[in-house]
Amino acid sequence: MTLSDSTIRALRHADVMIHEAARGDVFAVYDACRAAVGAIAALDDFYVALLREEDRRISYPYLFSNGTYSEAGTMTYGPAGVVAWVVASGKPYRFQDDDGALLNRGVRFGDGEPSADAVVVPMLSDNGVVGLLGALSDTPGVMTDEVVAALTWLAAVVLDRIHATSPGRRLNLGAVYPELQDSGRAGTLMAVTHASAALTELAADIERLGELDDPEERAAAASRLSRRCFEVQAALMTRLGGHTDPASQRARRPDPLQALSPRERAVVGLVTGPDGDPGNAAVAAALGIGTATVKTHMASVLAKLGLEHRSELRWLVRSGEDDREPGGV
Repeated sequence: MTLSDSTIRALRHADVMIHEAARGDVFAVYDACRAAVGAIAALDDFYVALLREEDRRISYPYLFSNGTYSEAGTMTYGPAGVVAWVVASGKPYRFQDDDGALLNRGVRFGDGEPSADAVVVPMLSDNGVVGLLGALSDTPGVMTDEVVAALTWLAAVVLDRIHATSPGRRLNLGAVYPELQDSGRAGTLMAVTHASAALTELAADIERLGELDDPEERAAAASRLSRRCFEVQAALMTRLGGHTDPASQRARRPDPLQALSPRERAVVGLVTGPDGDPGNAAVAAALGIGTATVKTHMASVLAKLGLEHRSELRWLVRSGEDDREPGGV
């Protein structure tokens, strides 16, 4: 699609800000993306998320809601919400597609009120969806096709910057930065060293804060310190989260059915078989149990796995099978 002049200007400005940011300053990159989207549409909330599909872990190195930065964190995303939908489809989610049904199944942040419009776009790598950019508004009908296109472009830029700062990225950076020796261990140590230095500077600045007499000057200094805390937080979560390291993801992947009993696993195996769900009667006949017992087992399975419908089992089981080596057992 053809972008308007105002959108092109916003993206060009973001591109300049991103390229001027220091190599390890992911917070400035996230900030530039938010500013670009805010220049295009009425924006109330914006987030950057990194995820591991294997164990449904999602981390938020950057959360901005109603004019303030919010504490980042890590949680497990559900199998029936907007994150799972974007991961499965690899496509942007738009509020207008389902009147926000998927979006409102998720955990609320900010003021806790439901958004009136939203777009969530994937960061797509060779390994699938590894992250998301989310833009939410309290104003309906503002997340246009231009916003989707802009967010999609920004997601690719963010992913490139994350890869560039990832400790596990295999690049010949020694030719450009000989002091880095960018192996996974060296990159991790570098991230820890930078964070330690930043925290030391913060401690010194906090001590100096008490020496300021002018209230306005003290408030401005406190605001700068607050932002720097979020910068350190974002850098650590982005660089050390392991979200873009496929080998690390495979090593940590848990069995999604670990909490189930052998009989419950047998029921799940039949329901998620290659021919589809055969129904309660066929499952009962195959296992030599009653239909009522099948229903009891299924209710227990859904409760243990936090699912609402048995159809969601196929997605969960498939995510566990994807980790097997070709020809493995």
